[in-house]
Amino acid sequence: MTVEPSHCITCSDAAVTGVVVAVDGDTATVEVDGARERVGIELVGPIEVGARLVCHAGIAIAEVDG
Repeated sequence: MTVEPSHCITCSDAAVTGVVVAVDGDTATVEVDGARERVGIELVGPIEVGARLVCHAGIAIAEVDG
């Protein structure tokens, strides 16, 4: 099975990159193409507004540099 780099390796769903617009404890609100969603940030550590996060299934799984 070949999985594209932007897809989850366990279920093949696409992960998306969003920009953090708010942080509240262990969650952040990210914006992707004008839509906003709250995601858990426990796996990526302290995050600030403006950070870019790769998110999948309501969880931030990585911070993107630059």
